[in-house]
Amino acid sequence: MEAQNQLHPAASVVAEQRTSSPVRRVWVLLPAQVFLTGLITWLVIGEWTAIAGAYTEGLQVIGFAVVSAALTILVFLLGLPLRVAPPVRRWWISHAGWMLGLLGLGTAGIVLSYFVGGAGPVYYDEVADWPLTDGYEPDAGIFWTSLLVLAFATMHLRPPQRRRRPIRTEG
Repeated sequence: MEAQNQLHPAASVVAEQRTSSPVRRVWVLLPAQVFLTGLITWLVIGEWTAIAGAYTEGLQVIGFAVVSAALTILVFLLGLPLRVAPPVRRWWISHAGWMLGLLGLGTAGIVLSYFVGGAGPVYYDEVADWPLTDGYEPDAGIFWTSLLVLAFATMHLRPPQRRRRPIRTEG
């Protein structure tokens, strides 16, 4: 009799874990997504200043980190309803491919920002005796908008769910 009582709670715990698995995965992946979003935004901001010729001192690395951290917090807060509100969360889990599309759109926007709009060479007056151009700067509006989209997609990226085949029982 005691053996049955010990088995029953274990079976109900397994059933409970199966039902809350998608909800649990939403929060389990969060630390990795926060780190990845911060790293990507830090690298993209650093790349922008390096290409633009504006990178001068190690203190800018701290500035990149501050802007990257603020952007990471912003996209987390903007996407918080995806994790908290059950109807929105169900939609997000079932339409995970949208974040892959946003990831591609943000990446393409960042690359495109170097070729359209106000993109072009940068000239600094304080080093006028240096080469003809001091760097190349992207269109700021397209760049920052695309970086925001990229950060949002990275923060809330989920792999699409696999389609499960029904289990066949023989007999």
